[in-house]
Amino acid sequence: MATDERLWAIERLAGGLGELVTVIGPEAAPVVERVKARLVEAMAARDDGRSPEALTALAAAMAELVELGDRLDPAEGAMMRMLVSAFIEGLGAGDREQVEAGLQRIQEKTGKPHEPQG
Repeated sequence: MATDERLWAIERLAGGLGELVTVIGPEAAPVVERVKARLVEAMAARDDGRSPEALTALAAAMAELVELGDRLDPAEGAMMRMLVSAFIEGLGAGDREQVEAGLQRIQEKTGKPHEPQG
C-alpha cells in the first residue's frame, strides 16, 4: 500500500466520525472529538515519517471508539475491537484489501456508506 493510500484511509475514517454523534446521540460527541484529535496526531506523525508513533496514536483513537462501544453494548464493543484490530493491522502491513475491508465494516457500523478508493 502506497503512503498516499494510507493517507486516505485515515482521513476517510476521521471524516466519517461525525456520523457517530448522529447515530448514537450527543453523548458520543466528547469521544468523537477525542478520537478526531488522536487521528490528527496520527496523521501528523505519519506525514513526518514517524510510522510507529502514527500507529500508536491511531490505536489510541480506535481504543476510544471501542470503549464507547463497550459502554453502549458489550457485544458491539467486542465487534468494534475486532474490526479496529484488523484495520490497524492492515495499515501497519500495508495491506490495502484488509484496510478497505476494515474501513468498510467500521463505516457500516457508524451508518456511513463506504466508498472504496482506487
